[in-house]
Amino acid sequence: MTLRRATWFLAFGQTFIWAGLYYIFPALIVRWETAFGWTKAELTGAITLSIVTSALVSPLAGRLIDKGYGPYLLAGGGFVGGLLLACLSFVDNLTAFYGIWIAIGACMGCSLYDPCFAFVIKTRGLEAKRTITVITLVAGLAGTLSFPVSHMIADLFDWRYATFSFAVLICAVGVPLMWTGARTLTDHTLSDPEELEETESVGRDRFRFLWGAKFWLLAIGFTLLYMNHVALVNHLLLLLKEKQFDSDTAILMATFIGPMQVLGRMSMIVAERFVSNTVVTVLCFVFVIIANLALMGIGTAPTLLALFIVFQGSGIGVISIMKPMVSREIMGGENFGLKSGAQAVPYQIGSACSALIGSLIWAVGGYDLVLQALLFAPIVGLVMFLGASYLARQS
Repeated sequence: MTLRRATWFLAFGQTFIWAGLYYIFPALIVRWETAFGWTKAELTGAITLSIVTSALVSPLAGRLIDKGYGPYLLAGGGFVGGLLLACLSFVDNLTAFYGIWIAIGACMGCSLYDPCFAFVIKTRGLEAKRTITVITLVAGLAGTLSFPVSHMIADLFDWRYATFSFAVLICAVGVPLMWTGARTLTDHTLSDPEELEETESVGRDRFRFLWGAKFWLLAIGFTLLYMNHVALVNHLLLLLKEKQFDSDTAILMATFIGPMQVLGRMSMIVAERFVSNTVVTVLCFVFVIIANLALMGIGTAPTLLALFIVFQGSGIGVISIMKPMVSREIMGGENFGLKSGAQAVPYQIGSACSALIGSLIWAVGGYDLVLQALLFAPIVGLVMFLGASYLARQS
């Protein structure tokens, strides 16, 4: 199998696993609320714990990728996650619901973007960017697959048939694609000079990167950016309602964030030959800052909402590609799986808590205060990223 075909196998494998393990929750949350009578807080608590579990598993997943177990981890995590999703079809109490989603969180930590991109960088080194770009372009449509298909099946039969159907899709289609693509990349692994320089002391000192400022500047910088986005996405419809936008307009505009992510990634493909990864990453932060400023002005100029959608979507869409690439450039390729997994811990936990933090800020000063706080996040994140880049150049 060619490397190009392997890339497409990974891309579609990621799409099916994302659709079934991650997007199935927001797609069916209303069905669960109706079927069980659980509160929104009780339901969303499950996905919060799931994402936190994913974060805690990430360093171990990264270490297994460093040891050469990437294909087993990616395919195995997806397969077990599919089986757990099938078990969800038989749940009838909140305790079991939480238990399954916590276990699914561990599977997400082994099979979604972070471990997949760490594996691609380990096998392709500095040539990983094009592979990661293709994966994000295709897998960016996972939500587009999950929402309508799950609702169609639930309307025709029941939500239990919907979860079971996605479980079959993951295990029968997504996992074989992931396994085949990952095995092919492993067979075509490029030698990374930094990994070739590893010695026995690396095993003892593999965690030494945690004591460096570069790691923490990157980790916190990206965490603040992702917290900004997750909080805005979760509160966007409520915010627009407070700003007197009608619900149809609000929903229509919100649906364009995903396509803008794809558009941003395609624009990056055109521009990447002219600018460095560092410059593109800086532009991602700047785009999010501009988007937040636009959102703050929609009360007086409603047309600024379109500007927010374009800049927020494209900035976040491209950063999902640039995050692993610039992290590899700044922190080096040695033990990169472990570094990537450790970096995932703060930003995934921050993302899991960001919607709640937004709610707490809203309770104090409404959405005007929320927007001011969220604007602060990418500005500080940009400063931290520039600091990490500066330290990398000095060393």
